[in-house]
Amino acid sequence: MSHTTPTPPYVSRRALLAATGAAAVAGSSLLAACSNLTPGASPAAAGSSGSGPVATSVPTGKITLVVADADDTTMTPGLIAAFREKYPNVSFKRQYTGWDDYLKSVNTTMSADSAPDIAQFVSGMQNLVRGRLLLGMDAYGKAYGWADKFPGLDQITFSADGKTVGTGALYGVPGGLSFEGVYYNRAKARRLGLTVPPATVAELEALFAKAKAAGETALVAGNLDGGLNHPFNVLLSVFMKPEDREAWAFGHKGATITGPEAVTAATTLKRWVDKGYVTAKVNGTSDNDATAAFAKGQGVFRISGNWAAAAVAKGLGDQGGLFTMPPADKGGTARTTGAGVYYCVSSKCANPAAAAAFLDFAATRQAAAITAKAGFMAPDATSMPSQSGLLGDVRTGWQTIAKDSGLEPFIQNASTPTMPDTLTTQLQLLAGGKVTVEKFLSNLQTDFDTYHS
Repeated sequence: MSHTTPTPPYVSRRALLAATGAAAVAGSSLLAACSNLTPGASPAAAGSSGSGPVATSVPTGKITLVVADADDTTMTPGLIAAFREKYPNVSFKRQYTGWDDYLKSVNTTMSADSAPDIAQFVSGMQNLVRGRLLLGMDAYGKAYGWADKFPGLDQITFSADGKTVGTGALYGVPGGLSFEGVYYNRAKARRLGLTVPPATVAELEALFAKAKAAGETALVAGNLDGGLNHPFNVLLSVFMKPEDREAWAFGHKGATITGPEAVTAATTLKRWVDKGYVTAKVNGTSDNDATAAFAKGQGVFRISGNWAAAAVAKGLGDQGGLFTMPPADKGGTARTTGAGVYYCVSSKCANPAAAAAFLDFAATRQAAAITAKAGFMAPDATSMPSQSGLLGDVRTGWQTIAKDSGLEPFIQNASTPTMPDTLTTQLQLLAGGKVTVEKFLSNLQTDFDTYHS
């Protein structure tokens, strides 16, 4: 992947395109004006969550919704087309922008009088919450029952100043989600006598040791652009209490990442590097190259997200497999790291009921097939289409995580604006033996405390 951090919202859309084989779909329509505030709302209340009754039916009459996004898979255009077929009175003008340009322009775009009605939410748009430029969706969420339909809503819930995630008002839903798991080469696992899936992290580490003893690279990884955040994030999900991990990832004041559980996670990762289980010269290998190498048959295991499934399946065929990260203790809850492609609504939208209906549509069984085809996980895990081989493993893994409510946020996604770069740098220093585990975590905490002081 070309970006330093690997997940929606930080996962590179170009990287996801390469992984899923989906074609980019560009919309060339100009933004249409949508300057009216929510009917009956004052300017001050337009961006608030609201608690009054809202409509859960699509209004009649001709409606046009403008959608701004950077989703270069088939998901967003597919959802638009399916919704349009179901509600012919609603038409769309899609404004697709390449990922890098979208990141640079979306705050300005959403601040304009001609702001789109619906936009793909990415990290950095929290500033719009403070400016009351996003429509709080609490009332719609309650009316539609989104808490029971969408996992990961805490990742798009913000305090009034936009600095704290996971508390406050809801501002959108995920159209599709991602999660991380452990890929493995079935043929090599059989040849080496490795029993998968392991029941605990300790058992997984024992498999690494056997693979290395047989002359194999146990864990294929690339840290040139911070790719060791995959195993680190997952290890944090395993060892840290969910409430503590989420508090830190979401920027809650007083949260820390220097406690004994985080030390265990970082020490485990450092031990894997020091024992030679991880790709040699990992700091000189990119995350993209690590996926490509694994797909060509190098190594035995790789920790990455579902966005790599198509590339691995293409390369390894029936010999590619995946299992969810095992817990610390046998029989424990399955937990891992993930995020989503989120959609939010402008506070200037003239048809919020129609926009909310589109967001709700993302949770339907019809939408699940579209989401899965684009390489994402459907919000309703039970609606994922049946697939065989590696893609079947991905479906099963997602259902396990969704059932256990085990999806945890990437620590770099929301804790501070500079955390992606800080984490990448510190992971390189940790892998290179330039900092201790304690100093590694302390440096992450310093970034956090500076922003949230």
